[in-house]
Amino acid sequence: MWKRSDVERLTGLTRHMIQDLCNPNTSGDGLGFWEPAISKPGYSRFDEGDLLAFYLVRQLMKAGFTLREIESAVFDLMEDDDSFERALRRKATVLHRRRAELDSKLSALEYLEVAATAATDDRLYAVMEVALTQSAERAVQVATTEAQAAEADEVLVRRGMRELVAAVLGVLRGEGAPAEMGGRGIAPLVAGWARAVAGLLADDAAPATAGAQRLIRKMAHAVAGEGASAGRHAGNACDALASEDAGNARDVLASECTSSARDALAVRALAAFLNESENGVPIELVFGEGSFAFLAQAAVARVNDMDKQLR
Repeated sequence: MWKRSDVERLTGLTRHMIQDLCNPNTSGDGLGFWEPAISKPGYSRFDEGDLLAFYLVRQLMKAGFTLREIESAVFDLMEDDDSFERALRRKATVLHRRRAELDSKLSALEYLEVAATAATDDRLYAVMEVALTQSAERAVQVATTEAQAAEADEVLVRRGMRELVAAVLGVLRGEGAPAEMGGRGIAPLVAGWARAVAGLLADDAAPATAGAQRLIRKMAHAVAGEGASAGRHAGNACDALASEDAGNARDVLASECTSSARDALAVRALAAFLNESENGVPIELVFGEGSFAFLAQAAVARVNDMDKQLR
C-alpha cells in the first residue's frame, strides 16, 4: 500500500488534485469519482490499481484534459469501442483551436512591437502597415488556393496587394498620390476609386449592379499588375462596348473586358482582404463611410459570378 505522499511523488499529482479526485466534499468542489483502496477520515492508502489510475490521470492532464473531464475520459478508455479515440479527437480539436488563437495573439504582438521602433507620430500607421500587409498576404494565399493559380500570377497579385496597402497608407499619412511605384500605378487610382464608391453609395446602388462590378474589375485589374494605364484602358474598353460604336466590339471584349486568370485571382484576393473585419477602419477612412461593406459585398458578388461561369 502507498500513502498519499507516495502517490504525489510517483505521479506528479498534487495533494489537492488527489483530494479532488477522491473526495466529493473537498472545498465543496471535489469530483469523488475514484475511491482509494482504503479510505477513512484522515487516512487513505492506495494500491496498484490506484497508482495505475492516477498515472492515467496524469497523462490525460498533460494532454490538456481538465480534472472535470478526467472521469469520462478514464471510463472511455475502459470501453470496448471508439469512445476514447473520439474523446482524444475532441480534445485535439480544442487544443488546435487554442493554438491558433495563441499564434494569432503572438502575431498581433509582433506587429504591435513595430510601433516601439517607429517615430511617435507614425506609430499607429506602423502598426496598421504590418496588420494590413499580413492581411493582404493571407488574402492572396486564400485566393491562390481557391483558384489553383499559377505561381507567376500569385507573385504579381501579391505585389499588387502590397501596393494597394501602400497606397491606402499613403492617403492616411497625408502623402496624397505618390509617383508610380515600380512602373505601376495603384496609388494614383485610389482617389478615383473613392469618388466612384461615393457616387455609387449616393445613388443607393447595390453591390451587384453594373457600376459596382465595373469598379471591382478595375481595382482587380490594377492589383493584377496592369497599373494605372491598364486600369484606364479597361474602363475605356467597357465604355466603348456600352456605346453604339461597336465596330471592333468582339476584339475589345476578348482583349480588354474578359477577366484573365490573374484578374480573377486578384478579385478573389480583394474579396478575402475586404472580408477581414479589422481592415474596416483604414478602408473607410480612405474610401468613405459605408465603403467597406459595399466593396466587400461587391467583390463577393464578382467572385460568385466568376464561379457561376466556371460551372
